[in-house]
Amino acid sequence: MSELPPMSPPGEPPPPGAPSPAPPHPPLRVVHIDEDFVAVSKPSGLLVHRDEHYPDAPAALQTVRDQLGRFLYPFHRLDRATSGLLLFGFSRDGAAALQAALAAADAHKDYQALLRWPGSNRGLADAWTCDRPLHDEKDVPREARTEFALVERFRHCALVRCRIFTGRYHQIRRHANHCGRHVLGDTTHGKGRINAAFRERYGLPRLFLHLQHISMSHPRTGVRIELSDPLPMDLAQVLERLRAEPTPSCPPSPC
Repeated sequence: MSELPPMSPPGEPPPPGAPSPAPPHPPLRVVHIDEDFVAVSKPSGLLVHRDEHYPDAPAALQTVRDQLGRFLYPFHRLDRATSGLLLFGFSRDGAAALQAALAAADAHKDYQALLRWPGSNRGLADAWTCDRPLHDEKDVPREARTEFALVERFRHCALVRCRIFTGRYHQIRRHANHCGRHVLGDTTHGKGRINAAFRERYGLPRLFLHLQHISMSHPRTGVRIELSDPLPMDLAQVLERLRAEPTPSCPPSPC
């Protein structure tokens, strides 16, 4: 993953002719902070950083920079629609080391997702691995591996832990869709009519995908770091509505 340069420090005026800045986003909840990096809870819909498509939109990088009054170096990404843990380094070298630690074999990135269940591939077990290569933006196939494990089953869907071992674009969403169990609320790789049904019946407002847990060794101290971010209220309320319905005692008809 290529590094981005640090953004301008807080309070520095924009260059002449620059467009008006976007209204500031509310501060993000800090999950962890030390001398090397900060971990925050990113809400769904917030960009990690601005790009050519959204040059003036609120973004986590600018928000946390202004909140802490420090330069930030991104070494970790989340899709705009995905919520959960997001990490920034405080130095270029530190960010590179943290990126390597996050990609190490002993690092874990665990997401919570609500998947269509049992889906179109009824032969899948409650725990399975998808290692189908995923093509990048240049159509080059890249190694990709995701492990899925059932956490809680509901009517026509299930809460699933998704652990990724590679960081490909939309990896969980693409692998889940390939396995016939797409992430609910996914407007890119999912099923529109099923998403609409869950939005109407359970109030699912968006993609149900949340980075809940990161475990890695700190590259400078060697100490094991465990970071957790509970499900946000909008997703937790969907689960409450699902739990209020009776769970089928026999395999339900496919949805």
